[in-house]
Amino acid sequence: MIQGLLRLTPLLILSSSLLTGCVSERVYTGTDIPVAEKTFDNVSAAKQRAQLGLSYLERGNSAQAKFNLNKAIEFAPNIEAVNVSMAYYYQSVGELDIAETYYRKSINSIDATGDGMNNFGVFLCQQKKYVESEKVFLKAIKLPQYTRAASSYENLGICSRKAGNLEKAQTYFAMALKYDPRRQVSLIELTEIDVDIGDYLKARAQLVRYHRVVAESAESLTLGITIERGLDDPDAVRKFGILLLAKFPASVEAKQYRASM
Repeated sequence: MIQGLLRLTPLLILSSSLLTGCVSERVYTGTDIPVAEKTFDNVSAAKQRAQLGLSYLERGNSAQAKFNLNKAIEFAPNIEAVNVSMAYYYQSVGELDIAETYYRKSINSIDATGDGMNNFGVFLCQQKKYVESEKVFLKAIKLPQYTRAASSYENLGICSRKAGNLEKAQTYFAMALKYDPRRQVSLIELTEIDVDIGDYLKARAQLVRYHRVVAESAESLTLGITIERGLDDPDAVRKFGILLLAKFPASVEAKQYRASM
């Protein structure tokens, strides 16, 4: 089975424009000579600390990561980027309950976005909280400014399939393809679902559509063999088998196919 992966959407933690402080102007007493003074921008500082914390986390230095993330929370506790960064920190160290707390803070932040909601939906799905995950994904999609509806619909399809609701999964994958007809995961997931429910004719058509977008792989050719066996078409099985052995002779799938022969 070719399993789809839940898609996180990137959150902008820090941009170069945020590195500069706010500037106010005044003059020296008794003169008209202006004095430029940089005032502390707590939001900019918080985002910078959050980015630094994540950088330390990527390098395996959890102590410095936590130090900088704590500073970020101190500077601006109610913005999405800071809370989602803290959530990611706790998720990476296995403190899932605390991670969930910060994810919830992130989607209730003053600047909450669809991207943050999508990422929380991914987290909930990974924790098998499928009902709430669905609600969060749909909330993200409904935001007028959200531009990654295809990704969230695909995530909804993956979660629905994991939850055992194949009909709903098909609906969500179809929606993802309406937004982006070349989404590889949605195409192969729909093919696999058709195989699961025994609709081999539809699965055959879906696999053809998938191969128009994605190059053949050992996994997809093996799926083709499964489909053609389901349709009792030995010639088609043989064609897929020949392609598998020719293109991927060292693959596990090729070895399994040889053994089945």
